[in-house]
Amino acid sequence: MSGSTQKKSPRVDLTQGPIFRHLVRMALPMMVGISASMGFVLADTWFIGKLGPGELAAMGFVGPIAMIVVSASIGLSAGASSVMARASGSGDHHELVKLATNSFIISVVISLCFTIVGLLTIDPLFTLMGADANTLPMIRDYMHVWYWSPLFIIVPMVAMGVMRALGDTTVQGRVMLIAALANLVLDPIMIFGLFGFPHLGLAGAALATLITRSGTFVAVMYYLAFRFHVISFSREVLSRFRESFRRITHVGIPAMGTNMIIPLSGGIVIAIIARFGNDAVAGTNVAMRIEAVTIIVFYALSAVIGPFVGQNIGAGYHDRIEKALRLCAIFAIIWGGILAILIALAAPYVTRQFSDETAILGYANSYLYIMPVSYGAYGFVMTANATFNGMGKPIPGVIISTLRVAIFQFPLVLIAAFLLADISYVYVASSLSNIMAGVIAYIWVRRTIRRIPPTVVLEAEIPLSL
Repeated sequence: MSGSTQKKSPRVDLTQGPIFRHLVRMALPMMVGISASMGFVLADTWFIGKLGPGELAAMGFVGPIAMIVVSASIGLSAGASSVMARASGSGDHHELVKLATNSFIISVVISLCFTIVGLLTIDPLFTLMGADANTLPMIRDYMHVWYWSPLFIIVPMVAMGVMRALGDTTVQGRVMLIAALANLVLDPIMIFGLFGFPHLGLAGAALATLITRSGTFVAVMYYLAFRFHVISFSREVLSRFRESFRRITHVGIPAMGTNMIIPLSGGIVIAIIARFGNDAVAGTNVAMRIEAVTIIVFYALSAVIGPFVGQNIGAGYHDRIEKALRLCAIFAIIWGGILAILIALAAPYVTRQFSDETAILGYANSYLYIMPVSYGAYGFVMTANATFNGMGKPIPGVIISTLRVAIFQFPLVLIAAFLLADISYVYVASSLSNIMAGVIAYIWVRRTIRRIPPTVVLEAEIPLSL
């Protein structure tokens, strides 16, 4: 690996050519990969639902905590991708090697911290969230295995961020698809004890995830070292660790905070919903898993807009960023409206695949009738936050996400739960918080981009329609 610095990384130049075509070319593999990744989360839920409503409720408590680690990995990935995209835009390969290698070291350290803290806090944390004496043992079985996964979640996510910074999403999409298929095969074997394996229940689902993620780890590190040539543990690269750490965490730490706010708020909302009973927790969990699959387009768009912005900032093409954001806003409004209609029509049929319990289905359907109204606004919040990260200005994203959760969502949810005592209003409160945050995100990101003084004139021959 130490000699890889002599080879140039394959790189797609996002500073030239049609904007729309670049976004679509990068987003499509991301949609495939994220669809597969979300699909295996949904498959987990489906298989676990066959174990019983108790196990499904246990996963309702586990979900937000697992998403904290995933969200942290997304945030750190955004930090690495942001600085690397700007280095890529300026054509500095040596800087790419330095940043990629040191981002790998940073992600390993953070992963191990999550594992240690997680294993030491299982009982007090989930008790605080409202898990009762029946669900806590099942949660414990799952998390004792799952907490060994952060290394294999965070490092690959950061590695994929490096690839996106170079304009490549094809490898990421392929790796995520293969991982999802592997998990789909391993899940029933580990959970139900097929082909002579022991029946592990919830622990089996965690073990299947651990095995699959470790395979992803090996694959992405191979690609970084031998295809993209950006991993080198030379003395020169390691001596610049402190500088790389400062630059990556300048965006990465706030971006981690921004992304972790979402599952943290989800955990608090689940704790509030727990007062309505385990069926409410299970139903909400089913709906949230379905939700994650339905908004994959927005996840894909937010994943590619950051590298696009980073490269164009590095090259000085600020006009291209404003045009890209305008396209994203129009798309979010149109696709969000279509999603709301489709989900409302399909909800009763889809939720029935995860449970036979009438109460659980009632809660899940109620969520899916209400929350999708705000998906377009929420999708643009994700896009705006990724844009700020790509520009190297992560703080606005932190503020917008904090406003959405602390100022809008929590007060409204508490009123709905404790004064109105109706879970439907809890869902309405969360939906309204998305819409208000979406409006603020649009205004803020648009004004920020317009305040950047143009340093390079955009080619006149590239119209917005392209």
